[in-house]
Amino acid sequence: MKCYRCNSQLDNSDYCLKCGADVSVYKVVVKASNTYYNQGLEKARVRDLSGAAESLRTSLSINKKNIKARNLLGLVYFEMGEVVMALSEWVVSKNLKPERNVAEVYIKKVQDNPNKLEVMNQAVRRFNISLKYAKEGATDMAAIQLKKVVAMNPKLVKAGLLLGLLLWKDGQTERAKKCFQKVLKTDRNNTLALRYISEIDGTVSDEDTDTEVIFKKKKKLGNITDNVTGHDVIIPPNSYKEPSNGIFTVLSILLGVVIGAALVWYMIVPAKISSVNYENKQIVLDYSEQLAANSVDMANLKSQIDTLTTERDNLSRELSGYTGENGESNMYSLLIDAADAYVDYDFAQALVLLQKIDVALLPTQAAKNVYNTMLESCSGGADRFYSQGTKAYLEKDYISAANYFEAALIYDETNDEAAYYLGLCHEENDDKAAAAAYYEDFLTKFPQSGYVPDVTARLAALNAVLNPTTEAGTQEDAQQTDETTAADTQQ
Repeated sequence: MKCYRCNSQLDNSDYCLKCGADVSVYKVVVKASNTYYNQGLEKARVRDLSGAAESLRTSLSINKKNIKARNLLGLVYFEMGEVVMALSEWVVSKNLKPERNVAEVYIKKVQDNPNKLEVMNQAVRRFNISLKYAKEGATDMAAIQLKKVVAMNPKLVKAGLLLGLLLWKDGQTERAKKCFQKVLKTDRNNTLALRYISEIDGTVSDEDTDTEVIFKKKKKLGNITDNVTGHDVIIPPNSYKEPSNGIFTVLSILLGVVIGAALVWYMIVPAKISSVNYENKQIVLDYSEQLAANSVDMANLKSQIDTLTTERDNLSRELSGYTGENGESNMYSLLIDAADAYVDYDFAQALVLLQKIDVALLPTQAAKNVYNTMLESCSGGADRFYSQGTKAYLEKDYISAANYFEAALIYDETNDEAAYYLGLCHEENDDKAAAAAYYEDFLTKFPQSGYVPDVTARLAALNAVLNPTTEAGTQEDAQQTDETTAADTQQ
């Protein structure tokens, strides 16, 4: 025995030699618990399972840390068909003592045979259904389910007792007695089974006693005429008969036929009808049993289908939340593209991408912070972007300035200064084709602007560089036109 406080070995003293704790009461508790454990072990060896379970429960109520008693109680429950209660006891035992505990072996053996475990669980579910039927008064349906339960798990004591009671109530005494005897094969000292068998035997013996008394009375009355002494005169029976008439003979025959027909009609026919009705009833019971089994199976299948359908819908919603158009994956992709455009100073494209993002769908706070930072930086308005572009232009950062001017035009398309400087940025950046395109767009959109002369001159210079042949042809045509005009004037 070990100390409950320091886990050191104890001797015959009432105090722990290591920590000094008072262990006198603790020793009494442990000894009492071990005594009930020994009683339960002895009863379990002779298959008195109900008595063993009672003793082991008492042992655990005294000392809940008695691992041996808890493991043995789990074995007793398992032998009585109570798989769930057995697993519960073994799991508690494993939690109390994780190391070197035989309960772990028991749990592994049960879990290694999932088919048997499923059959036992199915038997327990059917027992609950039959118990519900019995409480509602549907004893036939309850008996049908209990027969299946006993066939699936013969060691389930509760099912055998309930089936025996239902058969006894239905008047099937012998079959009920057999059910109780099967229970006693599993639990030899089950008090309920012994009590039911005793009551059945008492009822049958009372009926046999009444029949025997009636038979003895009849026999006694019949033996009165057999007591003849030697002084009595025996008169032989007269064998003379009057000659019978033919009419009486015919009448006697007809009467015998009528009586025989009546006997057949009133005795044999009802028995035959009863036999046919009994057979029909058995057929109906068999079909009812099959229908009940099919209904239970269909209910289980329907429940499984509903569960799988719900799981499928949930997974579909989760998948659409990740991969759909408004899913987290798409939001992340848009945020990354916006960040890429923002890093390249393409604030206009960054702003367009940010407007497509639903910030509520971003899963992390870091992503939301990045979104808010870029949105605040890109949403300053036309004046802010124009001022930033002007600053970048003066610093000769023409690429950043072009991006700022484009963002300013997104907010204010009538800003001719931003459009003018956008063309200048591309021209200074030696992108002549883009500059020419922006100048042409400027002349189209802002024909009344004060920058039109300068833009026109710059566009002509760019066109001369980009299309020198076309420009030379144009000058020759202009020279010829001037000469023709001068000649006409002289004439």
